[in-house]
Amino acid sequence: MLGTPSSQLPWSWPWCDVNGKRMRPLTWIISRPFTHIYLLSIWMIWLFLGFGPESNCDRSSTPFHCLAAFWPADVLYSPLEFLAAIPIAPFFHSNELHHILFVSAGVILFVQSFEVRAGFIPTVLIFFLSVGFAAVTVALGMNLATLAFPDDAILKEGMARNWKGGSVGFFGIIGASAHQSSKRWLLPVIAILFEIWNHNFNDIILFTSAAHLSAMGFGFLCWGWWTSRLPHTSDYKIASDRLAT
Repeated sequence: MLGTPSSQLPWSWPWCDVNGKRMRPLTWIISRPFTHIYLLSIWMIWLFLGFGPESNCDRSSTPFHCLAAFWPADVLYSPLEFLAAIPIAPFFHSNELHHILFVSAGVILFVQSFEVRAGFIPTVLIFFLSVGFAAVTVALGMNLATLAFPDDAILKEGMARNWKGGSVGFFGIIGASAHQSSKRWLLPVIAILFEIWNHNFNDIILFTSAAHLSAMGFGFLCWGWWTSRLPHTSDYKIASDRLAT
């Protein structure tokens, strides 16, 4: 189901196949399993288990809660715990409603559109590998910058808080989706312009923007490498025909 670029914006309505045809309920469910599982999970966690940790975790009393977010210093001082957070932190969000709404919107637009074209396994791999790459890269950069500029206020703010949620994962998907567009540069340009606005006018901290863009770059390179090793066929048509039956 990897296919070739077919449109400038490779997006689909959540209830349709890649040709825009409405899908039967069961076919719709199995066409995007990761999207459905992820959305259901994050809302159940947000509503019933609570938010991700907002301040320094207490490993003696709530060790699992510490894995629900990335703590920048842990990449050097507790690397196993930092890596263990990769499959967990994207499922936790802050107590501000707009955080989980933003992630949900990104998943509904970008992730499900990619998954119906590429399939379950590639979507899961790109999503979580992008999270891991961005988390490690940005956290290492923050730690190294802190050594060079220990009194910098922005760095102190970044090192004092934690990082969680699924936005980094869907930015990785955006990068991969660029290869499903007939204009490969279009989606990255849109995402970069959005992130410029997000940082300058929506008060998103610099490190969040850096994580988003590094994940998008990783997704772009990773999926480009992946698809370059596969035979080029018109699998979009094949995939949509299979899903419609």
